[in-house]
Amino acid sequence: MSDFAAHAPVGHERALAAFLVTAAIFALVAAAFLLVPPALRITRYDVSGIVSMTKEDVLSAALIHEKEYFFSLDTTRVKAALVADPRVASASVSKLFPNGLRIVVTERRSVAVVSVVIDGVASAVCLDSEGVAFVAASSKEAISVPVISGLRFEGFHFGMRLPPTLTALVASLGEIQSTEPALLSAISEIRMLKSADELIIYPLNQRIPVRTGASLDVPTLRSIILVLDVLEKKGLTSSVQELDFRTGTVVYRSKEGQSG
Repeated sequence: MSDFAAHAPVGHERALAAFLVTAAIFALVAAAFLLVPPALRITRYDVSGIVSMTKEDVLSAALIHEKEYFFSLDTTRVKAALVADPRVASASVSKLFPNGLRIVVTERRSVAVVSVVIDGVASAVCLDSEGVAFVAASSKEAISVPVISGLRFEGFHFGMRLPPTLTALVASLGEIQSTEPALLSAISEIRMLKSADELIIYPLNQRIPVRTGASLDVPTLRSIILVLDVLEKKGLTSSVQELDFRTGTVVYRSKEGQSG
C-alpha cells in the first residue's frame, strides 16, 4: 500500500503535464490561425518592366484584390489575368516570402497607328509588331510612328489582331524600330493597297509618295531617304510624281508621265 501511495502523485503529475502540453498546442494553433494570416498578407508589390502603364494599372489588370494572402494567392491566375490585358505582351509572377509579390511585365510597343471606329467615333489606336491593336494612341505615339491607312476593322475591340496576310508589315516595322527608330519616325503614312502585295509610303518631310513591296526593311528605307534627299538637293522634287522601289532599280515617274 505504501508503494502505491508514493507513486500516485507522479502519475497525476504526468497526466497534468500531458494536459498542459496539449492545451499549449491548441493555444498555439489558435494563435497561428488568428495571427499568421494577417502576418502573411501580401503588402509588398514589386512591379517592373512598365513603360506606359503605371503600377496601379498593372495591379488592376492582374485582378489583385485589396487583401491577398501569401499562401492562398494563385500566381497562375494573376499571370493569366495580366496577359489577357491587350497592353501586356508577356508577364511573369512570383512570390517573395513572407509578404511580397514580384510582377515583371513586357508591354506591347507601338509600331504604327491605325484609325478605327469605337462607339461610332473615329479613333486612333496603336498596333504592335504582332499586329495587335492594344491601346488608344497618344499624341506622342501619333507623331513617332507611321499611320497605316487602307485598313478596315469590323467590330473593333482592343486585343484584335490584323489578318495573317498583313502581319509581315508590322513585323518589319518592329524590326526597324528596334534597330533604327529614327527611320520609322521619318514615315508619315503607309497606305495599304487592295492587292496587299505593295505599299505606298508618304515620307514625313517630303511630298513624293514612294511605292514599295508588302514589307519594309532598314536598307530600303535608307535608300528611300537618300534618293529623296538627292532629289531635293537637285531641286527636282517638284517634277517627280512618284518613286517606285519595288524592284532593284529605282524608278521615278514625273508629273508629265515620264519615267526614269
